[in-house]
Formats: sequence, C-alpha cells, structure tokens
Amino acid sequence: MSLNKTSKEALIESLRASIRTPFQVFPWGEGQLSIGYSWFSLFPSPKPPSLRFIQNFPKLLSILLSLMLFASTQLEAETKLPVNISADSVEHDDSTASLLYSGNVKLIQGEISLFCDQLRLSRDKEENSLITATGDPVTFQRSGIDASSKGKASVVTYHVKQRLLQLKGEPLQFQHQDQQGNHTRGDALTADYDMLNEHLKMRGAPIHIKHTKKSSGKEPPLTGKARNLDYDFKQEQLVMTGDAQIEQDGSKVTNDRIIFDMKQMTVIAGRKANASERVHTTIRLEKE
Repeated sequence: MSLNKTSKEALIESLRASIRTPFQVFPWGEGQLSIGYSWFSLFPSPKPPSLRFIQNFPKLLSILLSLMLFASTQLEAETKLPVNISADSVEHDDSTASLLYSGNVKLIQGEISLFCDQLRLSRDKEENSLITATGDPVTFQRSGIDASSKGKASVVTYHVKQRLLQLKGEPLQFQHQDQQGNHTRGDALTADYDMLNEHLKMRGAPIHIKHTKKSSGKEPPLTGKARNLDYDFKQEQLVMTGDAQIEQDGSKVTNDRIIFDMKQMTVIAGRKANASERVHTTIRLEKE
C-alpha cells in the first residue's frame, strides 16, 4: 500500500502527536516510513515496516513502557524490603546516632543474608541507611531464581538504597554461579557488588580468578589474574586490565587488557585505541 504526500505528512504528524517520546519519524522512500531513534534505526533491514505496524506502534510502545515501568518498580521494591537483624546484644550510640549489634549477628533482607561478629546500623550524608559489618570473616550470600552469589571479607559495607555491597580486607573472596551452573570465583583486595545492575568490580594486586563450566566434564578450569576486574553478570563477560593473564590447559594469553566472553568461551586480548602492549600467547598444541 502506498501513501500520497498529503497522507504521509498527516500520518507523520499523527504519530508525533500520539507517541510524544524521543522517537523520530524518518521518510523511507515514496509512500514508506521508518520509526527510530535519531542515532540509529530500529529497522536495520532494508524491508520497511508495514502501515499496520506503524498504526499499532503507539499501542506497542505503551506496552513496552508498561513493562519497563514494572521492572523499575520491582527494583525499587527490593530496596524497600525490611531488614531483619538478630544478635546477642544491641546498644544505641548517642554520639553517632547509630545502633551497634554484637555477637553472632545475622542480617536478612529478601534474598540477601549476611553473617558477622559486629554490625553498625547508621545513615550516610544523604540520610540513606548504611550498614557496616565486621568479622573474622564477614560472610554473605544472595540466592536468586537464576543465579546466586556469595563471598567473604573482613569488612562489608552495605548501602541499602543503592543495593551496593562494598567488600575489603583479607580474606576477600567472591563466588558467582550463573543459571547454567557455571562457577566463577575471585580473590582480591577490594570489591564492589552492584546488585541493581548485576555488576562486580574487583581491585587488587593481583586478582586471581577461576572459572569452571558445569558441562565441561573433565575439561580443566580457566584461571587468570589481573590488577582490575569488571564482571557483568547479565552479559556474562569478564574484563581484566593491568598485567592481565588468562590460562587453560597449558595455553596462556597475556596483555594489559583481556576480555573473556563466558557465553562463547572466547578470549579477546588488546583492542584498545591507545594500546601499546603486545599480546603474548603460549599455546599447548599437543597434550602430554
């Protein structure tokens, strides 16, 4: 079906009036339209969308926005879950306006559990709840439907509103198991675990990691080390920087920056605009 110039202009104005979003409407040849963001098209295929799709787009967009709002509401609801704390004793510190829990302290908030020797409940500069736990060590775990995480450190700071766990002090260890059952473990000096964005940052000199696939059978685990590590749980990707090294079954790659894609089980070394480090590899071609 084709549109004349007057009908096309009327449809464009109607879409702009009804959508009222950052979307823009672009001409796509005579009698055809494309709807997309100003910096890229939502329809990379040469085949344009049908008029029926365009007419239904406001309804589809409304459904999409509703789903996005639901997801946002769910994340916000998690931050407002009650925090349950039990301990052998508790006292109020007037000087810092805080509560100090001591002895076999246990904290539970939704899917998060934390165990420590001593815990202080206070507020930060923005008046948000702040929890500081100390122990030998402090341990925590987060058990979700698709994945789980656990770790330990001598000090754990929990920013409740931001759903951020900050770990520091030896022994610091973090473990994550994805929905496929693959297991990744890391040791570092400090770690920031962003539970809202499912992202982990570890810093140390060096950080040691070990990745084991559940379905690998007798395949040896992949090990590595670096000064910095960024772990995106959603993308299943590890970015290692600073004297990075990754090794499996005698084969080794070293570079200042290494990306490990856990989905594809691929390693990319280098690829920085200002990279001056050469990639060094040791490949074991024949097994002994």
